[in-house]
Amino acid sequence: MSAFRYVYGIVPAASASAVDGAGLRGIDEGAVHALAVGPFAAVYSEVDADEYGEAGLNDRVRDLEWLTPRAAAHQEVNAKILDLAGVVLPLSFGALYRDDDRVREMLREDVPARTERLRTLEGRGEWVVTVVRDGGEERDGNGELRDIDRQIAESAPGRGYLLTKRRATVSREATARADADAAERALAQLVRASERAYREPVAQGGPDVVVLRVSLLAQRAKATDIDAAIAKVGDDLAPLGYHVRSTGPWPAYRFGSL
Repeated sequence: MSAFRYVYGIVPAASASAVDGAGLRGIDEGAVHALAVGPFAAVYSEVDADEYGEAGLNDRVRDLEWLTPRAAAHQEVNAKILDLAGVVLPLSFGALYRDDDRVREMLREDVPARTERLRTLEGRGEWVVTVVRDGGEERDGNGELRDIDRQIAESAPGRGYLLTKRRATVSREATARADADAAERALAQLVRASERAYREPVAQGGPDVVVLRVSLLAQRAKATDIDAAIAKVGDDLAPLGYHVRSTGPWPAYRFGSL
């Protein structure tokens, strides 16, 4: 079987022996190795070249049943090498190289930038925090909707129709203001608790409305403080009808990319 090198992330070369000796298994249960060149080591495992070739991979990443366990394995390996090395530049899913020489070429690129990025990420992890609202809820901050509802109940059909359209506009605007306020309130608290924060774009639609998704960078040694700050955001927003979800600490996918 011809094989490609699937690279999970880049660690300091001094950590290569620890990674090699850890007995890790990666995608498709392949043994995880470290290949060192200069100041860096690439953490990789071998995968079937026929299955992971460009055409095959492009088709398979659309298959969630195929993709899900492999994406989970990718994240799991990076999480373990973060524990072993203390820092990792995680690569995106699907970083494939034809042979060891191609991996070595990659490691010789961007040396100053990677050196600085590893320095700034030493001992740090990434949390992802999401604030959501149930899609069926609406907001009526100043009672205007209740007033319109009263008018609709007392109106003839023609005027009632116009008031109903007005109600939809007022509801949409009030809910948007409430969502924006909740997002800014949460973001302000999370920024104060972390070293760096990045507000992620969010998709619209679905049963829940995502009003904020933010990635946080902080010292892993301060995980208890970060978790407490996230919990406080949840407590503050719960009476307003918002819920907070979080994961981490992960390797710094957002902050580790070049």
